[in-house]
Amino acid sequence: ALMLSRLFVTPTALAIDEALRSAGVRAGAGRVAVIGPARVGRALAGRGHEVVQIVVRPGETPALTATEIAHADGGLAGVVGFGAGVRDDWSALLAGWARGLGDGGALVLVDRAPATELSRRALCGGLAEIQQRRAGRTWITSGLVTRV
Repeated sequence: ALMLSRLFVTPTALAIDEALRSAGVRAGAGRVAVIGPARVGRALAGRGHEVVQIVVRPGETPALTATEIAHADGGLAGVVGFGAGVRDDWSALLAGWARGLGDGGALVLVDRAPATELSRRALCGGLAEIQQRRAGRTWITSGLVTRV
């Protein structure tokens, strides 16, 4: 089972790392909150990122908690969030995740929802310079938070 989890996590973590780097978030150049599986956080930490892990149990997709936002408000270089493509409250969810980012911070959405829907949500959420990558059946949609 460990071999299979690595098999599926590695391509996703590589695509997330690529999205972060493309957005200017280099390993060791700022904290990255991972709101999702601990395996992904560990994989990104293994690639040199300073990870703030917010573990999500299967079926859950919480926003940053009030305490975490107060601690990280604008202080994160990136936020990697899972599951926003299937939530009805996605707009509030993206806004919550974006609060932890400074101007130009990277928001990376990881989901199995259709790519067109993820792009739409990223655009409606106010992200700029949107990019998409595929890792197996998962879409990695990334963009920059702009505070205009």
